[in-house]
Amino acid sequence: MSKTTTTTTIARLEQERTQLWEDKGAALSATASTREFTADEAIAWETVERDIGALDQQLANLRTVAQQDAAIEAFQRELDSFAPDKVDARRWINTDTNQVAALRGNEPFGSHPVAARRLAGRDDHARAMYSGVGEMVRALSTTGGSAIVPTIWSSTLIDLARAKSAVAQAGAAVVPMGAPTVNIGRMTGEPTATFRTEGSAIAPSDPTFDNVTLIAKSLSAQVIGSREWFQDAENADQVVSEAIAKAIAGKIDQVALYGGITAGAGTINLPTPLNPRGILAALIATKPANVLGSATNGTVQTAGKYWDEIIDLLFTVRDSNESPTGLVWNSKLDRMYAKAYDTTGQPLAVPSAVAEVPRFSSNTIPSYTQGTMAGRATDVFAGDWSNLIIGQRLDITLQVLTERYADTGQIGIVAHWRGDIQPARPSAFAVHRAIQGAA
Repeated sequence: MSKTTTTTTIARLEQERTQLWEDKGAALSATASTREFTADEAIAWETVERDIGALDQQLANLRTVAQQDAAIEAFQRELDSFAPDKVDARRWINTDTNQVAALRGNEPFGSHPVAARRLAGRDDHARAMYSGVGEMVRALSTTGGSAIVPTIWSSTLIDLARAKSAVAQAGAAVVPMGAPTVNIGRMTGEPTATFRTEGSAIAPSDPTFDNVTLIAKSLSAQVIGSREWFQDAENADQVVSEAIAKAIAGKIDQVALYGGITAGAGTINLPTPLNPRGILAALIATKPANVLGSATNGTVQTAGKYWDEIIDLLFTVRDSNESPTGLVWNSKLDRMYAKAYDTTGQPLAVPSAVAEVPRFSSNTIPSYTQGTMAGRATDVFAGDWSNLIIGQRLDITLQVLTERYADTGQIGIVAHWRGDIQPARPSAFAVHRAIQGAA
């Protein structure tokens, strides 16, 4: 349903509800305040209550859809506002189909041809039974078991997760996966040009190519709530969708940055092959010069050179002929720089080399202890984030755990996401490790 159609339908249903109350409900309510209903009046009142209740449920469902659409649109506007061409979908080609593989930066997941084909003619049974994800969970909460979320709702969850993911906001390329394994072509060596003398041989110089192979892996996120809330909450669709999207987004961020790291970053323990290999592990393996910092006792910002580490980080990316599209750090490091002042007590100006690069906050980046820097060391990532590929399978499966939390009257929802994460060009990224964040 389009935004215009949703808005129009909400207005029509609100008008129907008002008219129903004015025509029938108000008079019966006034009668009830003065005397008991007759049998016919009681039946009429029950009918009015039932009809108004049905309209209220439809309105609640549509308002949830509208709120989700607004969140997704805000994400799309944010991408457009600072980098309309941040993700050039034509850059990544599925070599199995020779079709454009990635979403454009602000393209809804469901509009990509791979997802659109899946949407056509599917999920009618589930969509006829449930008004949304919340109602599906409510039904499962009484029976247990699991269900595949209809693709149209999965698409909304995926877009909400993109809106909450720092790496997606920074411009990571999202590739809908129509199969468990998808090959994406990339160039690994660029052609070179040389001057030559007249009549001399032309030195051959061919670009070299290979594939980024995305292999779907399972990621699971759990949300817990009381049985009564799941059964009674009118805004269950919105809250459940938001909670699942937030949990998936957080884990995607964490694995995209730290997949393959098992020590040296606080509690991070994401071994491969169980987890995809993220940016830091890829740099350590293939481009260690792009991993800065890691001082024995961490790096403390120096007065008069406060932004030097961030400037060096950005230029490390530029030194590889890449253009950084974003910095990703946690809120404590963000706060550390926001509270920097000069010798006159004025907020410290952000150097132009840093100011022109958008900054995104993700608290999946930990604060940890590095030597004598207790609990304040953290990492900051910079890069051309369009070189981070997130493969996304089309379905999300929900599993409701009714027995595990039965003794506390709670229900657990486990959302199973399938996909892969691959840095296509590790040289497009750099990390400064163990820099001091706020206490």
